[in-house]
Amino acid sequence: MTGDDELVSPSPRPPRQESEEPATLPARGCSIQLEGYLGRKHDLEAATKRASNRSWSTRYCVLRGGQLAFFKDAKSRALGLPCHGEEPLGLQDALCEVAAGYKKKKHVFKLRLSNGSEWLFHGKDEEELQVWLRGLSAAISESGGNGGKSQSLPLPRAPTPTPPEPPLPRRDKEKRFSFFPKKK
Repeated sequence: MTGDDELVSPSPRPPRQESEEPATLPARGCSIQLEGYLGRKHDLEAATKRASNRSWSTRYCVLRGGQLAFFKDAKSRALGLPCHGEEPLGLQDALCEVAAGYKKKKHVFKLRLSNGSEWLFHGKDEEELQVWLRGLSAAISESGGNGGKSQSLPLPRAPTPTPPEPPLPRRDKEKRFSFFPKKK
């Protein structure tokens, strides 16, 4: 092989057309309503199922056209690269309110989606919290949500616990665990 044969460049990608938009964001007709860094925690995957990873992480959040998308940083957003390939959250019929019961962090609000999934977010101060609450509430009502009215979803019923099985009588227990018959 010669030196020219070793370097093979991949075929160039066709240039992006102006109307093309990253798959994670809505069409260009929708302007960005709000963007910035927020702490994020996935609390519930569904109404009764806790999320597998419930730790806090910082994400660059972009609220645009009834969707909330997440990026690693502003540069990733400019490139249209969502964080870990995540799909944006659809805000139709969602509920956004201050998480009054959450005491571990300040300036926390929760976003409950129509599928029962629940996310917690925290900003750096009360002003940022209020800005995001107003922006999300407006996006929810514009996307055909509850008209901006605060609506509580009923909490799921806790499953009824099944009573524990009664202990086996001693005689059955001995028979069950003995390999050799007892001498009498």
